[in-house]
Amino acid sequence: MIPTLKIAEDRGLAVPAGHRVHSDYVPIDRVRLACRDRMAVGDVERAMQRRMAAAPGQPWPCPIGHWDGVQFVIVDGRHEYVAALMLGCSHVLVAWIGDQR
Repeated sequence: MIPTLKIAEDRGLAVPAGHRVHSDYVPIDRVRLACRDRMAVGDVERAMQRRMAAAPGQPWPCPIGHWDGVQFVIVDGRHEYVAALMLGCSHVLVAWIGDQR
């Protein structure tokens, strides 16, 4: 049986020709934010609601970013990351553009 697909919102990601998009669960303590500007409480609350609605899975599209050594840097999706922290998640689903085929 195929699980029901839940879509939270459309997050843009430009993928260069010949490259691959990878996704995986990353330990939440190995993640850092590229942007540390102030966040609206309502945006974080909406991200928490999406996470709770998708539980026990995680919502898609997921936060996107890149690897910096052993740390994953979130470029887009910081509200979702903070919501995962607040809900006590041990891992967060993320996506990044990988090497060419």
